[in-house]
Amino acid sequence: MESHGRARPWGKLVKVDSNGSEVLLVNRECTVGRRKGCDLSFPANKLVSGEHCKIVQDESSGLVWLEDMSTNGTVINMSKLVKKQSHMLQSGDVIYFVYRKNEPEQSKLLIYLMDFFHFYLTSTSPRDPTQEEPQPSTSTSQISGPVAATASAASGRFSDYDLGLPHMSSTEVVGPARGGLGELLPKAPVEGTKTDKMEESLTCIICQDLLHDCVSLQPCMHTFCAACYSGWMERSSLCPTCRCPVERIRKNHILNNLVEAYLIQHPEKCRSEEDLKSMDSRNKITQDMLQPKIERSFSDEEGSSDYLFELSDNDSDASDISQPMVMCRQCPGSNYWVTAPQEYHCPPQGCHVICTCCLQPMPDRRAELNSQQVAAQQCVLCQRPFCHMYWGCQRIGCQGCLARFSELNLTDKCLDGVLNNNNYESEILQNYLSSRGKSWRDVLQEGLQGLQQGTYYLSDCRITANTILCFCCGLRAFKELAYKYRQNIPPSELPAAVMSRPDCYWGRNCRTQVKAHHAMKFNHICEQTRFKS
Repeated sequence: MESHGRARPWGKLVKVDSNGSEVLLVNRECTVGRRKGCDLSFPANKLVSGEHCKIVQDESSGLVWLEDMSTNGTVINMSKLVKKQSHMLQSGDVIYFVYRKNEPEQSKLLIYLMDFFHFYLTSTSPRDPTQEEPQPSTSTSQISGPVAATASAASGRFSDYDLGLPHMSSTEVVGPARGGLGELLPKAPVEGTKTDKMEESLTCIICQDLLHDCVSLQPCMHTFCAACYSGWMERSSLCPTCRCPVERIRKNHILNNLVEAYLIQHPEKCRSEEDLKSMDSRNKITQDMLQPKIERSFSDEEGSSDYLFELSDNDSDASDISQPMVMCRQCPGSNYWVTAPQEYHCPPQGCHVICTCCLQPMPDRRAELNSQQVAAQQCVLCQRPFCHMYWGCQRIGCQGCLARFSELNLTDKCLDGVLNNNNYESEILQNYLSSRGKSWRDVLQEGLQGLQQGTYYLSDCRITANTILCFCCGLRAFKELAYKYRQNIPPSELPAAVMSRPDCYWGRNCRTQVKAHHAMKFNHICEQTRFKS
């Protein structure tokens, strides 16, 4: 037990394990999280948020509340709290700072029993102990006075009992007498019961409940509740599961239909109306984030003059195929025609292409590129059409989706994971550049000079400083130049700890270098030396 000086503790958290270690609560507000400054810190557990929750005692009334501030939530007496939700604690409450239905061992490590000292104990109403699965709730689960009194006495004997968490191995639980600690913990699953694989497949990893209004992320295809991912995407542009950069969001109608069919068979697993309304109100994924419906025409040289439709996720009646053709700014009769920057009029039934960035039509003038008056409309490498050089892309947030390689605006974020998605090596490069007052533009310019002089080379020999590239192709080419730049940094200009690492025999092709511990241990700015065919 830690010493807290002369301060008088008002309660304690007792870890539910064989050791029964205790954490005394002295401050009126005690924080729990992964950060070092928290009163109860779990720095090595990635499932715990930086500031996971806080336990606050009201000085006047003596009541104690737990407020959740996490991404994954906190489970109290098998009732789940979500972010910004509060719960009044009682002596004997079982708190799961991490609850993983499919990984019971992870949950077992972070279970604590709340215990107040008697001079702060207050009378409470009985709690219903029949809940076996955590459900989102705003109600306060309370326990009776006798249970609270026996919980503290039983706190030192946790090694005698199995926790009986859902989906754990089936073990008989020998609990204490009626009204003791055994009623606080969920009962062990009946021997012979099978885990519901369908429910596991239809469970959102963020809220640990059945999916509601499911969306899929591309390219990784991981699925989440729309409301759950809405809160996540405000803090990160990476997938919550695999940390892959998210390129697009799509509604997953197939999984939504499966959830609907599953709930018909298991109506007891339906969310409450209050919870559904809360989920819908937290859904910030709008229709413009999903791919809208566009009409794309193809020239006769491409084999068809029919119009093909890319249907969006909007299942409204507006998806009727008989709707009028979308006109571009330079089509006669268009509302934007007078503001078109070039003296060009689309001919009747003229061909159009759709900008990959803003999904707006523009005249297909790629066959006229020999004329000096026509700006480029497609990337040289991927051949996808973009309208930025033609008349300026109007998508919000577009930094210039098409430009000459030397003029691309890759932004400062291009250095994040620039070296084979190895954050450690990329950070070394960023520190080196900042110490010399350089930026990514200096890396690009030196790389293009080396490319012109023949000291640098790219996998695609068509790329030069004047090659017309889209943002994605330009970023890939820049990553190759950045690797060559990092490779040519003299060892004397890098920290000794960086140069003392042995080379990984998989080199730049190593698939484990995305993990921090492996990246810090081995150098990956080298070529593969083992199993190289």
